[in-house]
Amino acid sequence: MIVLGIETSGPIGSVALCSEDGVMAEHTLPEGARHARDVVPAIDRIVTEAGIKRTDVGAVAVSQGPGSFTGLRIGVACAKTLAHALGWRAVGVPSLEVLAQNVPGEAAACCATRDARRERVYGTVFEWDGDDWRDTTDVLLLAPDELARRIPDGAVVLGSGVRAYPDVLGAQRFHVARRRWDIGRAEAVAGLGLTRLREGAGSSPLELVPLYYRVTEAEEKLRAAGP
Repeated sequence: MIVLGIETSGPIGSVALCSEDGVMAEHTLPEGARHARDVVPAIDRIVTEAGIKRTDVGAVAVSQGPGSFTGLRIGVACAKTLAHALGWRAVGVPSLEVLAQNVPGEAAACCATRDARRERVYGTVFEWDGDDWRDTTDVLLLAPDELARRIPDGAVVLGSGVRAYPDVLGAQRFHVARRRWDIGRAEAVAGLGLTRLREGAGSSPLELVPLYYRVTEAEEKLRAAGP
């Protein structure tokens, strides 16, 4: 099966086509909030580079969250539209698990993070099971020091949450990953999507939604103001 991977949860997005044999084509999107303009032409580009037609693709996998509210909406909307129009299967992939794929398996544990702003951090702790990273906590939304207490000593920490709170999450207890590992890759999205599809995951495109894990700052202020 050929799977299209879409990663737009962070500042740098990408798209990739993967099969059981590996990556067929990939393209990195320009940095910044321009995914809506760039993602569909980028998909057309990699389909052409791979020498296939859109109808040869069997499924789409999309980075589902947490991440940029705008980026997640754009990626999921694009995945839903293409899957519905072309009859593809559709599957969402946790964005922090996508980041964890950047960490080599020599480490025993890692924690992928995203800065959630307002003194909070998204994080998921993973353990290496010999073949892949296993999620041990699901997505956490915590104060930086609370998240730090959930991370095993010696774990690799990565992502924008580490950069936002280096005194807490970049402490001597952990190994701070190189910055290029902070960027999710569409290749990883497609690979994780393939695994989930083989396990029977996937849903109707209409059921695919972004996972924000918190409301926006404007919504929080509105709720605080009361009726």
